[in-house]
Amino acid sequence: MKRRNTFLGVIAAAVLTAAVVSAADHTPLTMDTCAMCHDEVAAAFAAGPHGRAMAARSKDMLERSCAACHQPTAAHIDDPSPQNVHKTPPRGACTACHASMAAGLELTTPGHPRNGVRCLDCHASGHHDPGTPHLLRKAPNTLCASCHPEEAASFSMPYAHRNGQRGAVSCLSCHSIHGRHGENAMRHLLGNGGVCITCHAGKAGPFIYPHPPRVVNGCVACHEPHGSMNPFQLRRHRVMDLCLECHADVPAFHDLSQARYRACTDCHVAVHGSNRDPLLLQP
Repeated sequence: MKRRNTFLGVIAAAVLTAAVVSAADHTPLTMDTCAMCHDEVAAAFAAGPHGRAMAARSKDMLERSCAACHQPTAAHIDDPSPQNVHKTPPRGACTACHASMAAGLELTTPGHPRNGVRCLDCHASGHHDPGTPHLLRKAPNTLCASCHPEEAASFSMPYAHRNGQRGAVSCLSCHSIHGRHGENAMRHLLGNGGVCITCHAGKAGPFIYPHPPRVVNGCVACHEPHGSMNPFQLRRHRVMDLCLECHADVPAFHDLSQARYRACTDCHVAVHGSNRDPLLLQP
């Protein structure tokens, strides 16, 4: 029995030596090499969604995935210690394959990289299947709420986008974290082509006489995007107060002490824009 154990030890040492020599010769280490010690981890990754996606792209990509994410592996094989390998993939490991995702993130959601949010803060590594789209650690709304509790709470206000409870509205319905709308454009809330018109197309125009705040600052100039205490998710409780933020120089005959002049939209009915009247008195 002792001779058998000695023989197996020699074989294992020879395999590890071969792997080290392979690394010294600059031949990329494979998943099989790592699986000699981490067999269950390697098998779970290969069977998981991340591993399957790699294998579908290239068998070689899957074989080299351990070394690509947990570098430097050559030193770790020579001396298996947690100090000489990245247990968690370092910054930049994900973007080596997902470069376009990183570029979109810097441009459209700069707050995330500026505040140190990393890929693996939102996405699972792929060693198990979280059962969510894009390997997210949690369902999208729950995940976003962990850092944005104020916005999440807004969905509970009397007038709100009901956070998925009235249709398929969710954070990702309006926000594209990596800067993609569908497949090729940015999701945003500003301007005449904002994401709001995906559901509210009738408010978009084009109009011969557009309402300037909507064109310049988008729907959020007047509406709270997540939820509000006011009807139509307006930023102010009274419509007059909202209008006066831009139209403080009302004509002298608009006597605001009279109720008729405090109901702006009773006369200016085309608040989103008009094709007939520059004063927005007609649609």
